[in-house]
Amino acid sequence: MIINLALGIVTLSVLLVTSRVLRGPSWGDRIMAFDFLSVNLVLLFALIAVKTHLIVVLDAALVLSLLGFLSTVALTRYLLLGRVMR
Repeated sequence: MIINLALGIVTLSVLLVTSRVLRGPSWGDRIMAFDFLSVNLVLLFALIAVKTHLIVVLDAALVLSLLGFLSTVALTRYLLLGRVMR
């Protein structure tokens, strides 16, 4: 019951944050929304793993969290410096 409620709330949050990513007024807002979207997706994967008892989904959540962090850092660096690497 609680897991289903949490899945619904997180899914709604993913949809709202996706709209912010697509229509954000500035690039900074879009990057923040993208970071929050990756956190929400990791949480969604973790909830699915708890509900279905599939441990493999936790590995996907771990990879997604790493990719979300790295992409947020790269986008922020590109926004601030105009390049990702030297």
